[in-house]
Amino acid sequence: MVLAWVVAGGAAAQTPSETLYHGGRAWTGQGFEPRDLAVRGDRIIDGSALGPNATRVDVTGRWLIPAYANAHAHITNATMETSRVYTDAGVFYVWNPNTIVQDAQDKAFFARPDTFDVRVAQGGITEPGGHPERLYVEFLSQSVYAGRPREWFIGNAFHYGSTPPEIDATLDVLSAQGADFVKAYLLNSERYAELKNDPTAYGRRGLNPENFAYLVQAAHARGLPVAVHMETAHDLEVAARAGADFAAHLPGYGGDEPEALDSKRITPELAALVARSGMRVIPTYGIIVGSAYDEEGAITGEATEQIALQRENLRLLREAGVPILIGTDGRGPIFSEAEHLVEIGVFSPAEATRIVLETGPMLFPDRRIGCLDVGCEADFLVLDADPTVDIAALRRIDGRVMQGRPLEATPESVD
Repeated sequence: MVLAWVVAGGAAAQTPSETLYHGGRAWTGQGFEPRDLAVRGDRIIDGSALGPNATRVDVTGRWLIPAYANAHAHITNATMETSRVYTDAGVFYVWNPNTIVQDAQDKAFFARPDTFDVRVAQGGITEPGGHPERLYVEFLSQSVYAGRPREWFIGNAFHYGSTPPEIDATLDVLSAQGADFVKAYLLNSERYAELKNDPTAYGRRGLNPENFAYLVQAAHARGLPVAVHMETAHDLEVAARAGADFAAHLPGYGGDEPEALDSKRITPELAALVARSGMRVIPTYGIIVGSAYDEEGAITGEATEQIALQRENLRLLREAGVPILIGTDGRGPIFSEAEHLVEIGVFSPAEATRIVLETGPMLFPDRRIGCLDVGCEADFLVLDADPTVDIAALRRIDGRVMQGRPLEATPESVD
């Protein structure tokens, strides 16, 4: 069911300057409480300040919740079609940690009051032959980029940083391209010397770990946070010791062979190091959902060991107090990732809901989002069930309000 105040067909409905959403339960930061929500323009205000002509919207039996964020998504075209894939799924805020250059015109689109908000790293930093070079040159060049040559992607979809001077030059290029943060690639860094000149390791290697602290320091000097692609526990350790800001994956996120899992195991000591470093982590553990569960929702035999590793890694990070964010390494909805965190037995529905809602403020710390208090931006969703009881209720979106105005969903919205 869609709430009656969302207009069917055409552009998003225009609301009066003041609206009272009454009869529902609003998010407090820890859970829900019966509370009316007053909106003036694009902000939440004290209900006592509403004028006599404010529009009243009955949300009895509904849950009002801040809009979602996706901390790791790669398809952020500056089009209404792409924006609606995200906003239909309640995702209003996105970080794209690797893309071909998105320019000032794209950013102006993202800044509109009726589109998703996106911050981009532009192309990531790697070394020649490192990830994501092969992905772009051999695969995406054919399926997405119409046969573009390797040279077109260099300095665009990826950059090289093999030495401190090259790192500085690359960071200057990224700053000029308008990068909001930096994506840096560590892959099997404990084997860097072995893989560096191995032609069979094309696309399976990354930056020299000895240069990584320099990269992070140089990026921070330019005001750029650093998000790190990683595969192994050693990669995570290198990133944490260097002072990186975000882990864009956690070890064990992919479809790893059982014999490779030992290199992905986080220890209590490493979890404590990550916590001390202040790093925030984006597990993207839900990537394996499609292959890890059978039609009845049970974990398949092949995935049992990897799920166990994911469970233990997350348990250790949680106990150490490491902030967890929601990201998918895909497009749009965050539902499967949130549900996976609950399904593997690490987080309760209430804890997973808080992770979802705390992601946006960590990605956009200059914004008043992820909250429904006076002064917060009026970006919220109306659900028909309580996600702190059943995490799948995050999917059950009856209405969307962006910058104080109802936002229409497209027919047959993504779920």
